[in-house]
Amino acid sequence: MDLLLAALSIILLSLAYPTPDLGLFAWIALVPWLLVIGSRDSPPLLISFLVGAIFFTYNGYWLGYVTYPGWLGLSLYQALYFLLFGLACNYLYRTLQLPLFLIAPFLWVAQEYLRSSVLTGFPWFFIAHTQYSYLPIIQVSEITGAYGVSFVVVSINACFAQGILNWKIGKNVHAPFTLAFIIFLVPLSYGVFRLAGLKFEEGPRLCLVQGNIPQYLKMDESEEQRAKNLQKYLHLSEEVKRGSVDLLVWPETMAPGLLNIDPRLTGRKIDILVQTSLTNLAQKLDAHLLVGGISIDLDRDDTFYNSAFFYNPQGILQDRYDKLHLVPFGEYTPLKEYFPFLRKMVPYQIGLSPGNRWSIFTLKTQNQREFKFAVLICYEDTVPPLVRRFKDSGADFLINMTNDGWFGDSAELDQHLAIMVFRAVENRTGIVRAANTGISSFVAPSGDVYLLLHQEDKRREIEGILEGKILLSAGPKSWYTTHGDIFAQACLAISLGLVLGIIYRRFYP
Repeated sequence: MDLLLAALSIILLSLAYPTPDLGLFAWIALVPWLLVIGSRDSPPLLISFLVGAIFFTYNGYWLGYVTYPGWLGLSLYQALYFLLFGLACNYLYRTLQLPLFLIAPFLWVAQEYLRSSVLTGFPWFFIAHTQYSYLPIIQVSEITGAYGVSFVVVSINACFAQGILNWKIGKNVHAPFTLAFIIFLVPLSYGVFRLAGLKFEEGPRLCLVQGNIPQYLKMDESEEQRAKNLQKYLHLSEEVKRGSVDLLVWPETMAPGLLNIDPRLTGRKIDILVQTSLTNLAQKLDAHLLVGGISIDLDRDDTFYNSAFFYNPQGILQDRYDKLHLVPFGEYTPLKEYFPFLRKMVPYQIGLSPGNRWSIFTLKTQNQREFKFAVLICYEDTVPPLVRRFKDSGADFLINMTNDGWFGDSAELDQHLAIMVFRAVENRTGIVRAANTGISSFVAPSGDVYLLLHQEDKRREIEGILEGKILLSAGPKSWYTTHGDIFAQACLAISLGLVLGIIYRRFYP
């Protein structure tokens, strides 16, 4: 019976995430698993681990497109947090005799916070992410971060589970279900109120270029293929009318060659071609360019960076941003000096280094207004503290440039977009994403995805350009931008306090 309940939780939870994106299932998905936790006299360690292992392995299948060992290793590692949740929840429930809805939400947020922080973190598959399209529900994120939405969803699951447990032993059934309704009304009422009061202003007009170059072609090192990739992006960019946009954006590492050094130092034709082409493009469009590429520091033993290059309308390189938060086993190999076998877990041999500067760019528009923006490369938009710091440092809006071509036509692209929605709400900022294979989009400070590149209802693995004005918040900085993850840290502190307090009382009565 326990295995059937665990399987039901896995199925419901999987259905709630993009895709298939049936977010309503999240409100009951944990109930079967919580019933196992609440009805056992001993911690359901194996059941909890299986729920995590199967859920993360199945829903993170797209990691296997890049690295099978990394996919399986990360899935099992994340399953440990589900195991700890099941262990702590069962232990506190039996020891304190408190209802699940006073225990489970704090423990759940604590494990999500730890998952997003420990060992550089992997802030994916928060239960909050299932609610990204329900705008009234997620507005509380401007105070609590995405963790607040997770707290509400898990609270209601715990209320339902407690109601069923009460029914089984003849206790009050109505109170937990009534409480679930009240809990749901709190973020819903707040969200409706906030959405009615939000005011936006139009910012610069941006154009996002999506070339849809398959990863196997992008990784082809021949100069002929790299030149073809470049020409594809140039051809799409030249569809833009001169003077019609303020900033043209290419995705992560879409400019082949090296952009930050004199091409005469390398003698490579591709370096000359890409630098000349970008200068000519900026002048032809009379627009700023923001282009993803690889930069090199010759003074530091040929250190490489994943960078964003910012050109003015004259085609002169103004500034660059080097990615700060690298993906382990994706952009660098941790501990490779001590464990050489780890090198095989990376899809390519180049090792990147993290940047050391929080770059804020200044964009002067066609009507002579100035805006400040920051760049988030690849998965940096999934890291709440990093995004918050850029916004707190004065960025009026944010640009995510990414190459999700590694993951083909998979659910990763939709999941990535769902996560970005929360960064917009948390910081009340407009965000745009330029993605090589999709999903290129504009997200308002409310979390509304108001522009999205699509062709005949297909939004992954297509090519095209997406133009629009980014929406900016007319209000002050959000509470989350100013104060950060205090809510999640409080949940962690409460969880640790309860567990450690009981352990202390057990050994020192």
